[in-house]
Amino acid sequence: MNFPDLHRHLGGATHPRILWGYITRHGIHTAESARLQARFATYEDFKHEFDRPFKDLDDYLTVHHLVEALQAEDIPYFTHRAVRGAAVFESVDYLELRFNPYKRTPASLPDAERRALMGEVTRQVILAARTEFPIQTAFILCMDRGFTPQLNRAIVELAAQTPEVVAIDLAGPYQPGGPTPSEWRELYEAAKAKGLKTTAHLAESDPEDVHPQLLPLLDRIGHGIQIALHHAELLPELAERRICLEVCPMTYLRTNTLRDIAELRPVFERCQHAGVEITVATDNPALHGEVGKIVNEYERLVRADVFHFNDILHYAAAGYRAAFSKVESGLTVK
Repeated sequence: MNFPDLHRHLGGATHPRILWGYITRHGIHTAESARLQARFATYEDFKHEFDRPFKDLDDYLTVHHLVEALQAEDIPYFTHRAVRGAAVFESVDYLELRFNPYKRTPASLPDAERRALMGEVTRQVILAARTEFPIQTAFILCMDRGFTPQLNRAIVELAAQTPEVVAIDLAGPYQPGGPTPSEWRELYEAAKAKGLKTTAHLAESDPEDVHPQLLPLLDRIGHGIQIALHHAELLPELAERRICLEVCPMTYLRTNTLRDIAELRPVFERCQHAGVEITVATDNPALHGEVGKIVNEYERLVRADVFHFNDILHYAAAGYRAAFSKVESGLTVK
């Protein structure tokens, strides 16, 4: 069977071997490749940066920062290989790929020039995602918790102007100078007014990162597992608003959010009882090794008795139902 994957970051979608191949071929020609080649003597050293134990979510995200700067050098190259790999090696037939366009512009440029390039970066990602393999790809633009409200609003405007972009996300750790929760709400109100779908990284590792004031403006929630674990009183509202959770199991082990995948059992049980839909996703398979493939995410959940083997079809179908783009005929699990 095939699977949808509604939560995959471009920065975590490209296998380290592909990244390293690019670095070694272009190290004498491009600044970021040269810097990484000087930092990592061998592929094994480079891959260790992806495979090493992470202290927490912030430590885990440092690899994103490394990859984003490299992807800014040749975004079509990395996008095409990420989408192709999902189709060929993971049986993904519907993929929502999310990325921050500003972070794929050269950091050496002035801010105004970087903003002006965001549209071209987005166009290149969309074109490069077209492969000869049977996979349908839609795109989500990520705002950032550390960006100014003005820069995040520019990302919302770009999303609204780009038909292939189906939604807006809010990602990244909080940083001084970023939007306040009330400003997040204003940004999401602007996105909804422009007809965009919405999701947000909430309640992933921190039980207090919930922000109920955003719920009326969200169609899905990235992760959200802490809601089911620590704020189950909110689940009826999620069900009433038909907000689907994008649960990415391997991420929670890699960020030390959970010690065992079996700790997700109450998340699925409480959501099922409350009528909240869940879709299983990969998040950043390049940081998770072979076990990060979507088929392995399902297998891990079954083996940990989080849900039964026969429920795989149910959760795959939930992903198709929650998709932000209309899934082509023949892809939907019946």
